Amino acid sequence: MKQILGFLFVLFVIFSCTNSQKDTLDTLAIQDSLRLDSINNVKRLMSEDAKVWLIKSIENEFADPLFEDENQDKKASIYTKSYEEYKTDAISIDYDGGMTEEAFKKKWGSKYDTKYAGIGTGFLISGQDWVKISITNCTLKSDLSTDSTMVFDVMIEDKEAKAKYKRDIKVIKSGDSFLIDDILEYQ
Repeated sequence: MKQILGFLFVLFVIFSCTNSQKDTLDTLAIQDSLRLDSINNVKRLMSEDAKVWLIKSIENEFADPLFEDENQDKKASIYTKSYEEYKTDAISIDYDGGMTEEAFKKKWGSKYDTKYAGIGTGFLISGQDWVKISITNCTLKSDLSTDSTMVFDVMIEDKEAKAKYKRDIKVIKSGDSFLIDDILEYQ
């Protein structure tokens, strides 16, 4: 009888531990799922904020085609310092004082895909003249590989000038806002 009671006690302990471990594992799985949902919601909200910022920033960039804004020098840049230097170098290739394309590739090739730099063209669009720039598509292209980097598939249009510019634009979180850190120019 003692052996049977002992055996039953051992089975009870094993069964209790197994259920307790299963409950603990279930609780941990639920907590992990909730944490992952929370992280995904934060990333989704951040990408929506970045999208709104990107559309507004690009359209504001071209709001005054003559750039006669007396506050232009005071206006905060929408680009990272690195991207501004890169694009400025791309614009001035083979101009007086500009670098050669080979020197440009050597300088920037490890950081940017120089094939899509838009050599000899301006920031964001390749046209020199425009009427009214608008964004007709802005879709998150990349999953947030890091907590602060997103790539958007963007179509910039000037309907009156009948011009379209397809761009992949890399946006990074910067303080309470965002900055453009790369633009792949496909035409």
